[in-house]
Amino acid sequence: MKCSPGLEKSPDLRISRFIRLFLWGVIAAAAIFAVLIFVIPLDLYRLIGHCFEACAALSCMTICLYAYRSWSRRMILLLAAFAFGEYALATVFWYLFSLLPVTEMLGRPYVFMTVSEFSFLGFMLFFIAGFQIEQPEKPFPALYAWLVLGIFMSIPLAIAGFEGLTVRTSLLFLRFFIVEQLLVVTVTRGFSKYSLLWAGLCLRVLVSGLYGIRETLFLQNPSWNITLSATSGTLPLYDFFSIIGPLVIASFAFIMLGLLDYTASSGKPACFVP
Repeated sequence: MKCSPGLEKSPDLRISRFIRLFLWGVIAAAAIFAVLIFVIPLDLYRLIGHCFEACAALSCMTICLYAYRSWSRRMILLLAAFAFGEYALATVFWYLFSLLPVTEMLGRPYVFMTVSEFSFLGFMLFFIAGFQIEQPEKPFPALYAWLVLGIFMSIPLAIAGFEGLTVRTSLLFLRFFIVEQLLVVTVTRGFSKYSLLWAGLCLRVLVSGLYGIRETLFLQNPSWNITLSATSGTLPLYDFFSIIGPLVIASFAFIMLGLLDYTASSGKPACFVP
């Protein structure tokens, strides 16, 4: 890997403003779509949501590649493009797996244990690697790191105590460990000071945890699946958690806005693979 100070370019203001307006528009659309869960029939809502999610991920991938090619040859942009791209592919596979005649008989409970889950976790691993490449580690008390790890791992531990140690709960342990590492690396590498990036990552961590809990605790225990009521209809809690999709979409846009802020404000030489 080489570093060259001559590869940084000032973004075209018109294109930069268009991209930022587009990303804020994605956030607004995701917020509106989340509210419509009580209005749109659930199957249609999930179909629209997965298409929206895949398109948002592909859009962010395109923006990352454009920014890498035109503005800044930073490795974080290239790794983020891979993260968004593989997430889009995993989303398509995840949804089709529960619809295709060959696999639909398995039902939604088994989708959680497909290879697509590792792709969703891979999204966060790309950012962990990117942050470590971009910035040196800053001092962080070991006690705090162990405390954060203990807080995160206590959730799957409690669920495993209730459900037992199964493939499903083992995946939950892995999920919570990776999201905890993402937060710690974000802080220790100094990326938490970029507010939009930090907000997007925190939102992504939150929905990742909710998704794991939904597919273990709420799916396996009907008594937890209470019915929520609104003026426009009712919905079981498990189905209400389909708003995870719009929240993921919003997190993508916040992360992308934060990455643009980072590349615009950072003054160190750009690093790239020749």
